[in-house]
Amino acid sequence: MSDLWKKYKKYMAAVGISITVLLALTAFYVRYDYQQYCKEAVPILEYHGIGSADGWMKELFVSKEIFETHLQYLHDNGYKIVSVKKMAEMFANGESTEKTIAMTFDDGYLDNYTNVLPLLKKYNATATFFVVHSKIGHYRYMTHDQIQSLIDNGMELGSHTINHQILTDIDPQYLSWELATSRYFLKKDYNGYVVRSLSYPNGMYNSKILAAVKEYGYYWAVTGNAGTVSKKNIEQKPLELGRIYIDDSNINTFKERLRYSYWVGYLKERGINIHFFKSL
Repeated sequence: MSDLWKKYKKYMAAVGISITVLLALTAFYVRYDYQQYCKEAVPILEYHGIGSADGWMKELFVSKEIFETHLQYLHDNGYKIVSVKKMAEMFANGESTEKTIAMTFDDGYLDNYTNVLPLLKKYNATATFFVVHSKIGHYRYMTHDQIQSLIDNGMELGSHTINHQILTDIDPQYLSWELATSRYFLKKDYNGYVVRSLSYPNGMYNSKILAAVKEYGYYWAVTGNAGTVSKKNIEQKPLELGRIYIDDSNINTFKERLRYSYWVGYLKERGINIHFFKSL
């Protein structure tokens, strides 16, 4: 019995060593695979207002000081900050997208001009501004000329529809108004500027919305789903690009959200779609 026990212990020890080696090799491979993925993956950052909320929804606003810490961190760590259009062009042209960040702003708030534009110029960055056409010139929203100044300074203008209605909730007959007409008005208002990018109001869409967005001429659309954008992602699902929501948290939280963004994008691309991460 003692000899049998000794053989059993040796066998279990060998199994334990094999499992340990296998786990170590797996961990090494995952780490290597993840690092390779990150070299091309691009997080898209989702901002709204930059400044004081002043009675508006606080969660939509990041203070000017906090926003600059985000820009400073990205600048100091060698990131290139670009628009959605530029990101797509980089992928299409085979350019390196390592340490590239796409930056977006939804709704068209006035502070996007007064606070954001000067800081983007300071850090040699560009971004995409998704405007709600019916809000242009209204209280706390950018005017026509301010939006034109964004374009003149190399920023991308995108559509956030006509009225910011949740597209999945409206009658399909109004999709052409919210999607196609918003592009038409922006082209008419801004000297023939062709809008290619869309931000779904509240990030909501479905298969019918996707078909309409494609029909009405959009090249890219951003969602409320977490993750990063890879070459495979932008080629196969250009109208379902993930973003990471940025709030008024400190720089440590900002860095954590960037890391989560890369990991979620990596897991999704490897076929692991964890719904918990859908709206980080």
